[in-house]
Amino acid sequence: MATSCEKFEGSQTIPAYIKVDSFQLVPNPNVELGFLTENFTDVWVYVDDQLIGAFEMPSFHIPILFEGKHKLSLYPGIEYSGMSGTKGPYQFIEPAEFPEFDFVVDSLIRINAPEVEYFSTTKLPWTEDFETGSIWLKPTTNSDTSLQFYPWDPFNSSYGNASGAGYLDGNNTVLELNSEDPDQPSGFELPTTSAPIFFELDYNSNNQFVVGLIIIEVGVQITEHPIVVVNPTNGGWNKIYVNLTPTVLANARADYFKVFIRMDKSSEVNNATLLLDNVKLLYKEFT
Repeated sequence: MATSCEKFEGSQTIPAYIKVDSFQLVPNPNVELGFLTENFTDVWVYVDDQLIGAFEMPSFHIPILFEGKHKLSLYPGIEYSGMSGTKGPYQFIEPAEFPEFDFVVDSLIRINAPEVEYFSTTKLPWTEDFETGSIWLKPTTNSDTSLQFYPWDPFNSSYGNASGAGYLDGNNTVLELNSEDPDQPSGFELPTTSAPIFFELDYNSNNQFVVGLIIIEVGVQITEHPIVVVNPTNGGWNKIYVNLTPTVLANARADYFKVFIRMDKSSEVNNATLLLDNVKLLYKEFT
């Protein structure tokens, strides 16, 4: 995806060019988020806080109709809920900023993997990284199996000592899990004030599965709301950012929420496998 560059400065017709192929996600010392993985697909480019456009990475030559020193901001972009037609800057990541970037007309400047980090206002009400010896993605009453530990030996820099693994076969055909926290057994209170709420998940599967929210109104009803169907990766790991914000806003009267993951064994798969890791429920406080 790329959008055309608008002319901001007088009669300038020959642009400067930049090239951005990737970002480097680094820890924010003020936020404990465990292992950091990313699936940034685009770079959103701003000059003097004006949007130039969004460009797929690795980018080609991004045209900028500015000359001389200006503020350059680069925001990593994602596919919302894994859908290529719904993209935007990831609202939890601070942009890479260059206060006095020197744009040179008709020249290309490569910006090599600028560092970015999560905002300090990021809140993490629940996470599962399979490193504690207990698994907090628990089977629901609809499930006929549960998650197991999938050990890594040696230690894996992205997934630690272990991941979670669910297996389905002819005897076990449904794996349904929900987020459990012994400190918040009823579920999680999530902001209903348009604050961004996302569910991050690293996964490796040969079978489709569903991610959604369990909506809990105490004394009224409990409803499962599917949000996205996730396609198989067939041997490779992928990362998805599931946008929970619209569903939470549409259920503002709910008392609590839980995330659920459900995999029903496909008739086309003899043995279905789902590996999971770096599971994070996030929301962002407004400042």
